[in-house]
Amino acid sequence: MSATTPFLRIDTIIVRVRDLAHALPWYRTLLAAEPVYFDGGEGLAVLPLSNTSLTLWQREPGDTGRAAVGRAGTYPILAVADADAAHTFVGAHGGTPEPVGTGAGVRYFGFTDPDGNYLEACQVL
Repeated sequence: MSATTPFLRIDTIIVRVRDLAHALPWYRTLLAAEPVYFDGGEGLAVLPLSNTSLTLWQREPGDTGRAAVGRAGTYPILAVADADAAHTFVGAHGGTPEPVGTGAGVRYFGFTDPDGNYLEACQVL
């Protein structure tokens, strides 16, 4: 089955961590990579890999670290060339998209698949 899709590749995988300051050195060593983006206030660090990236995101205080769903868990961010077109596509194909947001040089939206799994689409501006 061949179909046109707005999704280009997996852009990044989110990994929630208890303490970014503690986790980042370990991941830097593990992946032999320096962050291409860091936001200490938001608790984010993006480490490049060959065709994707790994984003460390510090959990909220009180988060027990148990397996979680939605943004509290691990999920893929899919690269798109046009966030609005991807948003329309997801809605037309059984997904449940959130509104498109803008921030830090990107346009993005989260959505769930028909089973309730959380994903995100991201357009780099």
